[in-house]
Amino acid sequence: MTYHYIKPDNIYKSMMDNTAMVRQFVEMYIAQSPVDFQQLTKSVQAGDYREIADAAHQIKPTMEYVGATALRLDFQELETAARQEEDLTAIREKLEAVHVKFDDFLHELTVFRDSL
Repeated sequence: MTYHYIKPDNIYKSMMDNTAMVRQFVEMYIAQSPVDFQQLTKSVQAGDYREIADAAHQIKPTMEYVGATALRLDFQELETAARQEEDLTAIREKLEAVHVKFDDFLHELTVFRDSL
């Protein structure tokens, strides 16, 4: 499979090429990432700028660990928009666009895990 978001080499490198650690790491992110994204979604729905910024900030390291730099930048944009209290409509639209990418990211992560 061609990955568009994750970079398996980054994952292996960060886990010292230990397949057992890679599997554990990926399982953890498959379980936790949707929970974190749901919190971000709830914060956006509530219009709580501080919570939006905090939730987006919390997701960023996961994206970087798996090599999903483009997604990390998307979450950075959401965090910055919230910290600057930009228009909520624009933030909601950005979240919708990121949601599609995030779903694709999770699919890639699952396919990668299943290939281990």
